[in-house]
Amino acid sequence: MKFNNSGFARLDFDEAKRIAQLVGFDIMTHAAKKKSCGPGCKYLANDKRYFVLLLLKHIDAMSRSGRDLPSEVETWYDKAQTAAGEYRDMEKRLYKQ
Repeated sequence: MKFNNSGFARLDFDEAKRIAQLVGFDIMTHAAKKKSCGPGCKYLANDKRYFVLLLLKHIDAMSRSGRDLPSEVETWYDKAQTAAGEYRDMEKRLYKQ
């Protein structure tokens, strides 16, 4: 299987950070709330999968509240939703029992 251009690999992390700025999303606010014995806030803030999934939730909440999103954000959101779906499918195949 070739995964190098599917799932979250298809997304540019710098572009995701730029989109986050456009919609007022601050990853450190969310990462600081994460209570675990894991790697910590700075690591989570730079984890593309964690960042993108929370950003998708943020954008989804904005659109549900009726706020208009710039077309650039909507385009990225569609692309990121596809990537998240592909990632879910890969995880299902990987962890299939």
